[in-house]
Amino acid sequence: MTDHQPVAPLTIIAIFAGIIEASALATLPFLSEKSQTYYTWFLVGFPFFLTALFFLTLNFNYKSFYKPDHAEQKPPPEQAAHPDIQETVTMMFSGPDAEKLIQQQIMQTINQPHVENRHWRLCNMNQHRCVLLSITRLPEELPHGH
Repeated sequence: MTDHQPVAPLTIIAIFAGIIEASALATLPFLSEKSQTYYTWFLVGFPFFLTALFFLTLNFNYKSFYKPDHAEQKPPPEQAAHPDIQETVTMMFSGPDAEKLIQQQIMQTINQPHVENRHWRLCNMNQHRCVLLSITRLPEELPHGH
């Protein structure tokens, strides 16, 4: 069972909020009236605070919510041979025109002059497929005519 689905960050937030709400159901009747007021405000504010904190973190450091992909942990062999290769640019498309937009992006990328050592990952979110596009210089040792 090493190949399991990762838990979504919002699922974790929902679990925390559910635990707080369940504990309120069990403990609120036994608190004094003043404590009930404070605890009620906590119950109202905690899920909002947790969700706001999630979206702030998502906005400024989205990579912290997911473990790194095994393919991204080490550079591919062609990147080790070409240290001037930049990071992979990932573009995600969804909707009825996703395939057409991916094809347009590929053609636009191919037609750009003087583009080399670049990598793109174009993902169709509807079909759960990605196209990997890499433009690199051919090695010098290849014989002409191949």
